[in-house]
Amino acid sequence: MVHVEVRPAALEQVRTLIRGQKPEVGVRVYAQPGGGGCCGGGSAVQFGMAFAKPRPDDEILKIDGFSVIVDPGSRQFVDGAVIDYVENLNESGFKITNPTLPEPDEAGLSGGCGSCGSNSANGGGCGCGH
Repeated sequence: MVHVEVRPAALEQVRTLIRGQKPEVGVRVYAQPGGGGCCGGGSAVQFGMAFAKPRPDDEILKIDGFSVIVDPGSRQFVDGAVIDYVENLNESGFKITNPTLPEPDEAGLSGGCGSCGSNSANGGGCGCGH
């Protein structure tokens, strides 16, 4: 079974956003390994979220009154992930990290997206503007 930690700020945001959705809709958390992404290059994993209905082969986690949906191709990357919501002068939005994944090599030190410089020591994610 996949384990995902959803921090309080993210829980609050999801609860607010999911109110307008149909009851069968949950939050799909997905991952795309390898380079590319918003900044190009690197070997890090890209994470994303979207409202979606579950498919038959998805894993569904019930977290604080809503469903978190993980597809089979994302399971290995999402297992152990931490979902947070940040709001400060430099960034705002959902931030997904997974401390259980191996550290990227020198070419992919940006943690979330490639070589844009927002490395995991600085919060990871796909800041592209740091």
